[in-house]
Amino acid sequence: MPIASRLWISLPLLSVTALPACLDPNANTETESNATSDIGTTDIGTTQPPPQTTSSTTDDPTAGPTSTTAGPACGDGFVDPGEQCDLGPANADDGDCTTACLNATCGDGLVNKAAEECDLGPDNADDGACTTECRVPACGDGVLNGGEVCDDGVNDGSYGGCLADCSAAGPGCGDGVVEPELEDCEDGPDCLPSCQYAHSCREWQEADPAAVSGIFSVRREGVADSIQVWCALDEATDGGGYTFLKVDVAAGMNPSPATATKAETTCNEWGMQLFTPRSPAHLEAAWQVVTGEDLEPVGGGAVKSGADYLQILGIYPVTAGQSCVDAPLNGLDCPEWRAGDDEAWYVSDVAVGSGEPDELGACEGCSMLYQWNQDGSVKSYKALPAPGGYSFRFLCDTGDKLP
Repeated sequence: MPIASRLWISLPLLSVTALPACLDPNANTETESNATSDIGTTDIGTTQPPPQTTSSTTDDPTAGPTSTTAGPACGDGFVDPGEQCDLGPANADDGDCTTACLNATCGDGLVNKAAEECDLGPDNADDGACTTECRVPACGDGVLNGGEVCDDGVNDGSYGGCLADCSAAGPGCGDGVVEPELEDCEDGPDCLPSCQYAHSCREWQEADPAAVSGIFSVRREGVADSIQVWCALDEATDGGGYTFLKVDVAAGMNPSPATATKAETTCNEWGMQLFTPRSPAHLEAAWQVVTGEDLEPVGGGAVKSGADYLQILGIYPVTAGQSCVDAPLNGLDCPEWRAGDDEAWYVSDVAVGSGEPDELGACEGCSMLYQWNQDGSVKSYKALPAPGGYSFRFLCDTGDKLP
């Protein structure tokens, strides 16, 4: 098509009708028709899409379009701000997600059929019609409610349990009846809350961590009667739990002092061993016991206090003839000597005197003789030849407590 014709057909229809005289009388009428149909095209013949319109209109010609889209709402299937859940049409007050778009919980007053038997909201109570677990009370549910006396959830009548009908407890500690195969005792000064005998101060402390130092009863293996001992239970004494028994053999017409070996035998008769200090705190506690008069001695004698209760100790040479001369007397600095039970031992952290403990006194079955200052520190110690150190009075302990 000639350039002039291309320019002409690009004009709007209004221009075409306004200039009829300028048309070529010889022009092709088909072209005229085509020109008219080309309205709204570009010079490259591409058709433009019609303008988009919105169905949201108002009668006010100055107002903008308004949206007809609904906002977030509970039940639309989307968890929106302020909602805990939203299952859409599956929301239900007896389901996992309520009609308020909240997670179903015990105590909300709504019964979730899948997880609850009942729900009285704030009125849920273990002694009421609906428990705090949203269960209908029943014997065997492990919750004491209604007229029940005992309910452990097992209810088989076994020791420490409950009867099948929840009417009473089964046999157990505290019922006044000793179960021979399960209990040592039901009451008494040496009976622990577990209905077992207390065998040491350490066991007393474990049973009652709030217990304070003082006189307690224990029952030792092989000893028929209980024994009165002093229990060091304060935290400062290596955490507490040491046991002390005073023995005084200075009785009868011709009493004889005990060597360490003989004292061990006597302590064994009480189910214990000759006292061995384990640490500075243990030794200090022992000093308070021997210089005090609260604890009565066993063994026939009647002297309640005195430093001579510490004249012999359960410490012996490892190898005859070998000693730690002029060394501090404790298990670390003097490995040539040992405790009778081969556990930790302590007498001093500095050397005392001169030439002690000597090799001659480090004989088989021998021991040392100890003297003490008024503050409880060791004044001297001497390794005596056989049979070693001796005393009418000494301490026994249980050996089950270490620093």
